[in-house]
Amino acid sequence: MRRLLISMLLFAAVLLTGCTYEYTEEDGYRMAVINEGFPVPKNAYELRPEDCTTEITKSAKYKLKGIGDEEGTPPKDYLEEIQRWGWTELEDKRVGHVHYFEKEGKIMSLIIQKNVFDVFEMSEHLEL
Repeated sequence: MRRLLISMLLFAAVLLTGCTYEYTEEDGYRMAVINEGFPVPKNAYELRPEDCTTEITKSAKYKLKGIGDEEGTPPKDYLEEIQRWGWTELEDKRVGHVHYFEKEGKIMSLIIQKNVFDVFEMSEHLEL
């Protein structure tokens, strides 16, 4: 009986480690749920969006192991991919780990934390 219990625990541990999403450049990118023209890492797991405020039109929260470090620094290649999709970072508007990007009059905000990131589409009347 003890052997069976140990075997079941090991099997469960193997299954759980296989379900971990982790950032890797090789996995590529896909469209964000809230804006088809903004990239997010392909293997990011979307979490329940936060309530929008008057400054935010849409929001999405993603969980992905390795997407950010302790300071909330995003991977360099992810920032480069956002630029390849036509977004220009508004570097003078960056506040800590909050990055703003502009494309065709739309402003997106990207907030990276360790293993979690948020993508916000900002409202039209937002003044940065």
